[in-house]
Amino acid sequence: MKVVYRDHAVTRMIERHLTPKEVEHVVLFADGTIPQSKDKVIYYKKMRGRKDNLIAVVAVKHVEEIEVITVLVNFEVNHDT
Repeated sequence: MKVVYRDHAVTRMIERHLTPKEVEHVVLFADGTIPQSKDKVIYYKKMRGRKDNLIAVVAVKHVEEIEVITVLVNFEVNHDT
């Protein structure tokens, strides 16, 4: 599946020292997902070699591509809901 990036996501990737390869790894091999709306999902994963808690990718799933909206580091999953 093709992965495309919004400008905002690219800016955040640079700020948070994440490569496209790492972002795509989170999406393809997520430890978990959190649905946000009909087509928006948060993918999250603990990345080996990084000191961040979890890496999260907020993306919209389209038929033939995944559009990355933003990326987060030190993400925490709320298990209380």
